[in-house]
Amino acid sequence: MIFLLIWLLLIAYAAFLAPEGESPDPVFSNILSGEWGEIDPLVFAVFNSLGLFPLVFLTILLLHDRGRWPAWPFALLSLGTGAFSLLPYFAFGDKPSKSRTKKRTPRWLVRFLSSRFWLIVLMLMWTGNLLTLLQGFSLAAYREAYFDSGLVSVMTVDWFVLWGLSVYATYRFFPDASRKALAWIPILGPVLVMWLNKNKLPKN
Repeated sequence: MIFLLIWLLLIAYAAFLAPEGESPDPVFSNILSGEWGEIDPLVFAVFNSLGLFPLVFLTILLLHDRGRWPAWPFALLSLGTGAFSLLPYFAFGDKPSKSRTKKRTPRWLVRFLSSRFWLIVLMLMWTGNLLTLLQGFSLAAYREAYFDSGLVSVMTVDWFVLWGLSVYATYRFFPDASRKALAWIPILGPVLVMWLNKNKLPKN
């Protein structure tokens, strides 16, 4: 029920509590027009994170896709809608299925997602996103964007929900893994847990 409640609260926040700001949204307009230099680096890094979190969930969920509902549609949709797509799966679809003993994910994809190559790709993407902050960022500018832009407001709340979900998913799907506390590092943490417990990842 907790995931359902968070999902409803997230929808309510996006629909009723997030600031309307200017129309069209200035941050969204700058992203669409490619004028990324006009966006504060921290805002841009958080925006990019919303594309990296789903890749982590795609990896974790597809490696363990034997629940009541198929995980892949929710994981793929999260690339565009973040926690709005993942929360219903964790609320209802991630229940053990008595009739399913094998994963839905093809073996070749399981091998790829559990490979050192893919985990390194995720680490490099995280590092590249973090390097954008070296341009210099302003917490004051982020705070201003949060209250002026509906996009920044919603994506900030979404970021924290995804962060919490990623920690939960790591503990949920890798109960025997060592150093699970690393999962608290946003995005990189779950990847490091999989890297350090490579021998415990599903292979087929």
